[in-house]
Amino acid sequence: MDKIKNFKQKQNLHHLPNKLLKILLLIIGSLIFLYLVTIPWRAYVCRKNLEQGENLLVERKYTEAFVHFQKAEMLEPGDWKSKQRLELSKKAAKDILELRLLLKEKNQDELTQIISDADSKVCNLETDRVLIDKGLAQVALVNLKFCTSDGPKNYDSWLFLGITNQKLSEDNYIFKELKPDYRAEAKRAFEEAYKVDPIAKTAPEYLIELYKTDNNSEKVDYWQHLLDNLNKIEK
Repeated sequence: MDKIKNFKQKQNLHHLPNKLLKILLLIIGSLIFLYLVTIPWRAYVCRKNLEQGENLLVERKYTEAFVHFQKAEMLEPGDWKSKQRLELSKKAAKDILELRLLLKEKNQDELTQIISDADSKVCNLETDRVLIDKGLAQVALVNLKFCTSDGPKNYDSWLFLGITNQKLSEDNYIFKELKPDYRAEAKRAFEEAYKVDPIAKTAPEYLIELYKTDNNSEKVDYWQHLLDNLNKIEK
C-alpha cells in the first residue's frame, strides 16, 4: 500500500508543473484579452482628457491642463499629441505667445487678437493696465517686456512689469517651479522703478511685500527703512 501511495504522490508531483504552466498561461491570456478589449475605451478616455486639457489650456489653467495631458499619456503611452500638449503647457506658462496656434485651432479669435496686439512692438501702458485688471497679466507681460527693453523704460512701465510678474507668481494655475522666477523678475522690475523715481513709494511697498513672502527679513528691513524715510520727507 505504501508503494502505491508513494507512486501516486510522485505522479502528482510530476503533473504539478504542467498544471502551474496552464494556470499561468490562462492568466496571461486573460490579461491580453482584457488589454485588447479595453483598447477602444482607453482611446475614448484619452481623447476626452486631451479635449478637457486643451480647453483648460485655452483658459490658461496650466497646471490643471497638465494633469489631463498626463492622464491621456498614461492611457496611450507614446501618443505624440499628449506629449506635445504636455510640453506646450510648460512653455505657455512661461510665455503665452506659445498658445497662439492652439487658440486659433479653438477659434479663440478675441484672445488671439489681444495677444497679437500685445506683441505688436508698440508700448501701450493704458492697455496693459486694463489687461492686468481683467486677469490677463500674462498677455500684458508680452507688451511690458517690450516697453522695458526697447520702449521708454519709464517709472510706470517698470512698475507695471513688476505688478504683472508678482500676480503671475501668485497665480494658482502657474507651475510651482516657475513662481520663484516670476518673483525674481518682479523684484528686479520694482528695483528698476525705484531707480527711475526714488521719491515714489509704490515700488518699495511692493518690494517689502515680496521679500516678506520670501522670508528675507534683511531685505524687508532695508526697503522698510527707505519707505519710512520717504514718509518722513512727505510729512
